[in-house]
Parts: sequence; C-alpha cells; structure tokens
Amino acid sequence: MITDCDTQGMMKRPREIISSLTLAIASSLCLAMTISSATAQQMDAPPTIRDEPGKAESKLPDLVNGTALARKLCTSCHLIGEAANAPVPSDVPTFTSIANRPNQTADHLSTWLTRPHPPMPNLNLTRMEIRDLTGYILSLRDQK
Repeated sequence: MITDCDTQGMMKRPREIISSLTLAIASSLCLAMTISSATAQQMDAPPTIRDEPGKAESKLPDLVNGTALARKLCTSCHLIGEAANAPVPSDVPTFTSIANRPNQTADHLSTWLTRPHPPMPNLNLTRMEIRDLTGYILSLRDQK
C-alpha cells in the first residue's frame, strides 16, 4: 500500500510519491501482462510438444506431411507430382525430375533443403520438415 508518509510518519515529497506510484504501476502492469500471456497460451494456443530427452527421432519420413509441405511451400515454382493449379516457371525442375536425377540421395536432398542456393528461397525448415519433404520427393522416383 502506498501512503503519503514514510516509515517514520514524515510527509513524503511529491517527487517521492510519484516515484512510488510509478514503480507500483509498472509492477502491476508486468504482473498483469505475465498472467494474461500465460492464460492466453493455455486457452488459445495448441499444446506445445517438447522434445523428450533420450527419445529417438524417427528416421522414417511422414509422406503425408511431406505432401502437405510441398503443396504449401513449393507449388508456386515447382510441379510437385500432381496437377498444377497455376502456371509454373519452365526452367524450374519438377519434383519427379529431381527424384530421378542420377545418384540422387536423401542426404543430397536434405543438404540442399538445409542450404538452398538462389533462385530457391531459404524456407528455414525444421529437421523433421526436411526429412518429410525429402521423403515425399524421393517417393516420386520412377519404379525401375
């Protein structure tokens, strides 16, 4: 509680009162923002899945997720193995042609997606997104 007197009962100067009020308001605002932020995360945001120490990450790609990523991120430039709903540049390789390149490997594709070169933008993909997108692209290989 803020009073106009200090601990010895002496009247505080106006500057001390304003300083005390400012500190009290700032503390209240910080507390309110922290509480509302935590509440918003609990109510609105989907649950955060934390990495579990010691739990091995799957090496197998999720082809459904890879397809979804390709549709979301790649269709503005590439044919991704399904019909295009917009024109694509003719000098950009299709995912099928990328998959069928001689000596194409998952490691090579993963490295490319980690550090793409112009004109391809850096999409800042996670390891799992790279794994899934690489798996999807390689799933388009012609069966020999």
